[in-house]
Amino acid sequence: MKKFTFIFIVLFAGVYAFAQSDATKKADKLYDQLRYVDAAKAYEKVLKNGERSEYVYTQLANAYYFNSDFTNAERNYARAVKKGGDAETLYRYAQTLKANGKTDMSNTIMKQFASAAPNDDRAKMFKANPNYLNDIMAMEPGFTSEAFKANGESSDFAAVQVGNKVYFSSSRNEKRGNYSWNKEPYLDIYEATVDEAGVVGEANLVKGDVNTKYHEGTLAVTPDGKYMFFTRVDYYNGDYEKAEDGESKLNIYRATNVGGEWKDVQTTSLEARAYGVGHPSITADGKTIYFASEAPGGQGGSDIYKADLNNGKISNPVNLGSKVNTAGDDSFPYIAEDGTLYFSSNGHLGLGALDIFKYKDGEVSNMGAPINSSLDDFAFSYSENTGKGFYSSNRKGGKGGDDIYSATRIEICEVAVTVKAIDEQTNQPIPGAIVSLQDADGMTMPGQTTDSNGEAVFMVECNKELTARGAKDKYESGEASLTIAEEETAMVEVTMMPEPEIVEEKIILNKIYFDLDKSNIRPDAALELDRLVNLMKKYPTLEVLAETYADIRGSDSYNLALTQRRAQSIVDYVVSQGIDSSRLEAKGRGEENPIVDCTAKKCTKDEYELSRRSEFTITKR
Repeated sequence: MKKFTFIFIVLFAGVYAFAQSDATKKADKLYDQLRYVDAAKAYEKVLKNGERSEYVYTQLANAYYFNSDFTNAERNYARAVKKGGDAETLYRYAQTLKANGKTDMSNTIMKQFASAAPNDDRAKMFKANPNYLNDIMAMEPGFTSEAFKANGESSDFAAVQVGNKVYFSSSRNEKRGNYSWNKEPYLDIYEATVDEAGVVGEANLVKGDVNTKYHEGTLAVTPDGKYMFFTRVDYYNGDYEKAEDGESKLNIYRATNVGGEWKDVQTTSLEARAYGVGHPSITADGKTIYFASEAPGGQGGSDIYKADLNNGKISNPVNLGSKVNTAGDDSFPYIAEDGTLYFSSNGHLGLGALDIFKYKDGEVSNMGAPINSSLDDFAFSYSENTGKGFYSSNRKGGKGGDDIYSATRIEICEVAVTVKAIDEQTNQPIPGAIVSLQDADGMTMPGQTTDSNGEAVFMVECNKELTARGAKDKYESGEASLTIAEEETAMVEVTMMPEPEIVEEKIILNKIYFDLDKSNIRPDAALELDRLVNLMKKYPTLEVLAETYADIRGSDSYNLALTQRRAQSIVDYVVSQGIDSSRLEAKGRGEENPIVDCTAKKCTKDEYELSRRSEFTITKR
């Protein structure tokens, strides 16, 4: 973690004050001055001299932790915990173990932390989802990532693109003095021009009066380009201000664009020498500024706030509350054009150390890999319009302590698939039907209700084989298949047959046809009998009498036998579709009950056909 106090680390120097001694006096002073490299060496010397207390191990572990030396931090946290260890030490130990890839051990320590601090929101989140690591690692990547071409061997972080320029913070300026925290030069703000092809040019110190001999870092520019708000260690008009604890805090300053140079540096209403304030981000309309602060009364170490912004003036700061902020450190806010808030946190459940999260539609979610890793990932900036952005990390494989990475949204090929429900009898659309889509792997998209045109639209990944299904009360369910390629839109119609009507205990089906002198079930008859099957499945106590009739042509005995065979064929088919035979009875009626009396007159072909029929009577509901 080589970004100094830009994360607003809350120091717990006072927690173990009772354990300080003359032996630790020098090391404690270095620690309190945030000179963690020197402090670690001093505490190691104390250990060699025989002072092996919980206090010394904890201070030494913290010194390594704040400089991202997680190997040495782990060893000393383990020693501290054996001798006791408060809740915050347990939490940092768990974070350190995650950073070192020891997730099972990290979860074990997190359970101890949750027991030690059950009311801590971090403990509550862990207990609510102890398998969070598996959930995060199973996420589909949303971005590709590559190292920023302008990275140097020093620390580079917090890149943000404004127009055709990328601004970022860097410790590459060897003309600066070294910062005692990590022995690197103090940070300056740099800028580089980006051409139309996205190629980043040479990075130079930002023009104007923004940079000083101390730290300058994260920034935001108003949409009109008039003002830059930036983070700086409390240094103004040549005075290096310190708080009562002897440390200079971060504050947000404002510079004005004068002929392409950032001049007239002024303090803002957020200035507070007693606590840190920094990391500004401005909304697309220029009316609101987001920032991080250690102000008293927050949720934890550092919290994210927002405030009104009007003509360069900041007013009415408001804490974003416990949905975003935790008992840990929540910082580096970035507000995108669509209102999504991106921020970094070691309090929300993550892969290790600082992770990047997004807050959208009232929910906080982890960005997953490759944006996040087991080490520090922070300062995400992003344009929803271009799908490109930047983030910073001290993950392995970088050139410096912290490095900038470019992030590019993975564009998912999607097709707008319209599913239309159609009445098979009338060929009219069916409003209010429930339709769904299922892919070849069995994954089903949540159902939708069709509109007045009988349609519902699903966004589906390209190159899929799909099955569309539809259902509605008083209709039999229907389905249809389709294959979509890389196209903008597709449509599939799902035809649905109305359920048979029931009139005076009679189930009304369309005509069941048989071939001449035959009793086998034809394909068209099977489709109609499927409606009866579906009805009986829907109402499992229903019992039905299937009756068939003949016209008067042919002998009585022949017609009686033929209609009995046909009635039995109907029953056999329905039983073959999963209906218990005890619920059905077959009855051939021969020439009984003709629709038209053809004994008294010569009937037409159509009149004879009226008498050749099948009827289905409910005998038990």
